[in-house]
Amino acid sequence: MKQTNAPHNIHSLLRQAFVRIIAGMCIPILLLGGLLIALTQRYDAVIADTTSASALRGIIAQQLPDEIWRVVSGRISFNEGQQRILLEQTQSQLQNILTHADDSEAQYLNAALRAVSTINSYVDQLEQQMANGAAVSRNESLYREIHSVANLTDSMIDRYIENQIARMGELNTRIQNGLWASGLILIVLAGGILRSSLRASRAADRSIHNSILRLEQMATRIAEGDLSVRVPPAEIDELCRLTQDLNIMAAQIGSLIQERVEQEKTLKKAELRALQAQITPHFMYNTLETIVWLAEEGRNQEVVEMTMAFTGFLRISLSRGADFITVEKEEQHVANYLQIQSVRYGSIMRYAIDIDPALKKQRILKIILQPLVENAIYHGIKRKRGRGQITVTGRREGDSMYFAVEDNGLGMTPERLAAVRQSLYDSTLPDGDGSGGYGMRNVAERLRLYCGCTLTVESEYQKGTRVSFRLPYTQEEERI
Repeated sequence: MKQTNAPHNIHSLLRQAFVRIIAGMCIPILLLGGLLIALTQRYDAVIADTTSASALRGIIAQQLPDEIWRVVSGRISFNEGQQRILLEQTQSQLQNILTHADDSEAQYLNAALRAVSTINSYVDQLEQQMANGAAVSRNESLYREIHSVANLTDSMIDRYIENQIARMGELNTRIQNGLWASGLILIVLAGGILRSSLRASRAADRSIHNSILRLEQMATRIAEGDLSVRVPPAEIDELCRLTQDLNIMAAQIGSLIQERVEQEKTLKKAELRALQAQITPHFMYNTLETIVWLAEEGRNQEVVEMTMAFTGFLRISLSRGADFITVEKEEQHVANYLQIQSVRYGSIMRYAIDIDPALKKQRILKIILQPLVENAIYHGIKRKRGRGQITVTGRREGDSMYFAVEDNGLGMTPERLAAVRQSLYDSTLPDGDGSGGYGMRNVAERLRLYCGCTLTVESEYQKGTRVSFRLPYTQEEERI
């Protein structure tokens, strides 16, 4: 039973699978990454505070006592000494470290700050004694007090460092545990992603394969001449549109084959439409075989692109029975055809379409460029060694529009070229050596019947072929 909340197109199936995979990967990784970053930042902060505390020990235990001794011993005057600067530096760094400390660490830092304040008061007393000319013995006694308090400060800082080292060990253990957890989660995620990918692949295969198989069977029956075959709507939107177009095409082909006309020109036009209808099923069969092959290979994006190109090709081929369409649609039609053929022929074929955008609203006979391109592929590029190039050109030249299909394929000898030119306008003659030219003859005859124009064929052996024609350019007011 079909679920109403299931996605109805290939893009939705792939997008939902992709979103599930990305969400399953990103959310745990972001959480773990945030946790590890927070732990690492705390670890770095502990290292920075420990480094600062170690530097302070050198100041308190060595530099400050030495500097005060130089003052007491009379080597330098009190004002020349750096004791004030060293004390201010020590207090500032202790205050900074204290902002990051917890309660157990703060008790050592506060004790160190009180000790530094005591040293600072002793230094003030020493300054006063020296200014009053006190005895050296009194200054030395005060120095010993300062040295004793400095040792106490150093002891407090040392305990703080020991506490920090223990804290670093704890953080390192937590970081290691986090890394192990990350590795385990990544392994689980890889398994989940693999499972989701397999489920998405199976879902896409189920949604595409059966519908394409029915279309292939329909194409086979049409190619065998059974135009009464119809296919029920597919579950996938892209294939549903293709199914509708194929059903319409089959109905129109049957209608065209059964149509009988009284006038010779109308009969001739009907025969040409039937010729188009006979060619289309074979191309459709080959194209659907290619789509099935891509689907079996799991190349779903290429299945979508080729299916959409084929749908556009068929839609413009039908054109609601109209004989004339815009140049823009004709360009889309030949572009869809070349896109499909480029998948089939791969690296041996390149193509370019260069049609002036100013011509896009002009009217042109339907399916007039695609047979010429098909002829260039089968009788030019396929016979050439190496990669071939097909170029479709359209431009305005005065009061006319010039269109050309050119290839750098095998080309034709002068004798072969003469036979092809003669066969274009004499259906009783074979087309040269019996290979190719059938599509060109169709185009030439339709141009003559509908537009009164001729088809020009130019070719040089081993260099390539150019087939061109001109149509009247219609001004805007005339088209209205």
